[in-house]
Order: sequence, then structure tokens, then C-alpha cells
Amino acid sequence: MAFSYNAVWEDTVGLLRRNAPLLTAIAGVFMFLPALIFAVFMPPPEPQGADPARAVQLMIAFYRAAWPWFLLQGLFSIVGTLAMLRLVFASGTTVGNALVHALKLTPFYLLLSILFGLAVGLASLVIVIPAVLLGPLAVAVAILLLIVPLLYLIGRIVPVPAVMVAEDRRNPIDAIRRTFALTKGHGWAIIGIVFIVGVVAAIAMGMADTLAGLVFILAAGQEIGKLLASVVASALNAAFATLLVMLYAAIYRALAGTKSVAAAFE
Repeated sequence: MAFSYNAVWEDTVGLLRRNAPLLTAIAGVFMFLPALIFAVFMPPPEPQGADPARAVQLMIAFYRAAWPWFLLQGLFSIVGTLAMLRLVFASGTTVGNALVHALKLTPFYLLLSILFGLAVGLASLVIVIPAVLLGPLAVAVAILLLIVPLLYLIGRIVPVPAVMVAEDRRNPIDAIRRTFALTKGHGWAIIGIVFIVGVVAAIAMGMADTLAGLVFILAAGQEIGKLLASVVASALNAAFATLLVMLYAAIYRALAGTKSVAAAFE
């Protein structure tokens, strides 16, 4: 099946427009609010004037203390992502039904993520550790040999949450197998469009975040300005996450065919 960047992008925009109110509600609760609470109550340290070693120590201490909250935020993000996909694929469903379906799928998606992480970690150990014994050049080559296949693998597995939701595949191995079948021959094309959209959106939102932060701090002072800047940053991050979720849905629809997707919910 042909894979067109223009068609995928147009479908992404169309999905955002058609489902904007419901997507906004889910993104607000599961992506915006957790990020804002984290930014306000657990901001990362700012080791101004500290030496590099001290700065590293501060960051390590911060992440050591904050990892449970990162995990909780990640769980909220997973539920929100799966609920958004349910809204897209099951037309006419309510936010409540989408969330119930997302909660049912979350343990299986977590298991899939753990399996994928273990596979990548094992591959990294097998490739990098022997290279460390051979010297810096060998390490550089090993990292390159690891990154290129990893990018391709990510391209092959990008639509997996959409596959799990659209086809109600709860077995992680089954979901991966189905995703690999859909993305066969399109791995580099998929990672290409994800990279393009992700980089362009990240740059645009980063510039908006920086500009808003400067304006708020100048207009409202340091304390209130930082709070307002955190609100804007959290909103932009939620918008960015929503955009990527709709992109994944559009990629799946392009590969599986919109008719087959609709038939799954008839």
C-alpha cells in the first residue's frame, strides 16, 4: 500500500479538527494538569554558578527523588493516549467510555513497553560492552550500529498503540506482530514523517514557550511570570503530545485503510 506524507498529514489535521473538543478535554486532564503540577511543585534545580560536578549531583538527586512522580505522569500520559485513540477509532463514543477502554488496555501496553525496553537494553549491552573494551573508536562505531537499527525499529513499531486500540489486541506479542505486518517496507518512511513533524513542532513550540516566558516575567515579575510560563509550557507539551497521537492514528489508518478501521467498530 502506498504511503504518502501529504495524505498522512492531511488525515492528522482532519482528526485534530473533528475531535478537537474531546481531545482537548482528555489532554487537559491527563497531560496538561500532571505536567503543570509537576512543574509548579517539583521544578528541576537551577544550579546557577555551581561547578559542573555539583550540577550533575543536583540533577541526579532530583531525578532520584522525583522518579515516582515521573512514573505517575507517564501512566497518566498512557491512559490519555489510549483514550484519544479510542475516540478516533470508535466514532460516537463518549469520553467516559474511551477512558474505561483505555484503562483496560493500559496494563497490556505497559507490558509491551517493558518488553520493548528490555529488548533494546539487552541489544545495547551486547553491542556496547564489548566495544568499551576495544577503545573509544569502537564505542563510537558500536553506538552508530545501535542507533541506526533502533531508528528503523521505532519506525516499524510507531503504530502499535493504534493497533492495540483499533483492533483490541491485548496480547503484546500479537500487537507487535500485527504492527510489523502493517509497517513492512515502510519503516524508514514512518520514522521520517515522525521526525519531520516532531522536529518542526518542537522548534515552533519551543520558540513560543521561550517568548511567552520572557513576556510573562517582564510583565508580571519573576514569581508570577514563572507560574504563567509553566502554564504555557504545560499546555504546549499537551498540544505536542496530542499532535503526535493523532499522527500515529493517521499512520495506522494509512497502512490499514480507513474502511477496515471503521469496520472494526461496526
